[in-house]
Amino acid sequence: MFLKKGVLDNKEIDSGKQANALELFRYPVAELRHKLGITNANAIALSQQGCSGLLSVIDLARQLLVASPRDNEAMLCVTGDLLPNGAKREIMYNIMSDAAAALVVAKNCNKNRIVSFHQEVQSYYWDTPVHENELLASYFPLAQRAVENTIKEAGLTPSDIRWFVPHNVSLRSWEILAKLLNIPMEKVWTGNIARVGHTVSCDHIINLVDMARNGKLKKGDYLALFTFGFGASWSCLILQH
Repeated sequence: MFLKKGVLDNKEIDSGKQANALELFRYPVAELRHKLGITNANAIALSQQGCSGLLSVIDLARQLLVASPRDNEAMLCVTGDLLPNGAKREIMYNIMSDAAAALVVAKNCNKNRIVSFHQEVQSYYWDTPVHENELLASYFPLAQRAVENTIKEAGLTPSDIRWFVPHNVSLRSWEILAKLLNIPMEKVWTGNIARVGHTVSCDHIINLVDMARNGKLKKGDYLALFTFGFGASWSCLILQH
C-alpha cells in the first residue's frame, strides 16, 4: 500500500501559476519494483483504506495466489505511512508514529497460515472530519462485530485464539474491547502500544516480529489481528502461526 499526494496544490492553481499536472503521475510502486530489480512482477497499489490497508492487501494477495495455477509464486506486500511535517501526532485520542513494513505472502508456507479475513465497511463515514463523533460512537460495536464474525467464519471460538495482536491505539480502548469480546486482557499483546504508538498500517507486522523475538509465539497458535481504518472499515485477519 502506498500513500501519495493526489491533487495539485490549490494555492498554486488559485494564484494563476501554471500547474504541471505531470507531477501527479509519479508512482512509488513502480519505483520500488525498479529499485528491487523485480521488473517482471505485476504491481498493484492500494492507498484508500487507511489503517486497514495492509490487512486488505494480505487478503488480496491470498486470493490472487489461490487463483494462480503456479505453485512457486509469492506476493511482496509493502506499506509505509508518513505524516506531513508539522502535523499533529495526536489524532482522535491516539499518538501516531511513522513507519514502514514489508512481508511476503507465499503458497504452502509453514508459518502464519491465513485462516480467515473479515471486514465491516461503513462508507457513510467516508468524510472523517465531518463524522468524527459518530465514528467514536460506532467504533466499539462494529469492532466487536468484526472480530466475532471473523472468528466465527474461521470455525473457531474466542477461547481458541492465543493472541489478539492489536493496532497500537490506546490501551484503554483495548481494555474496553476485551470486555465486549469477553476475553482476558492477558490475551492482548500490548507491548508496543506505549513504545511504538499507532503507525497507521504497520502495527501488526511490527508487533508480530517483536512477539516472535520475545518467544511469545508457538507453532499452531491462532492469532487475531484487528484494526480500524478511516473510510471506514473494521478489519480482522486470523493467522495460525
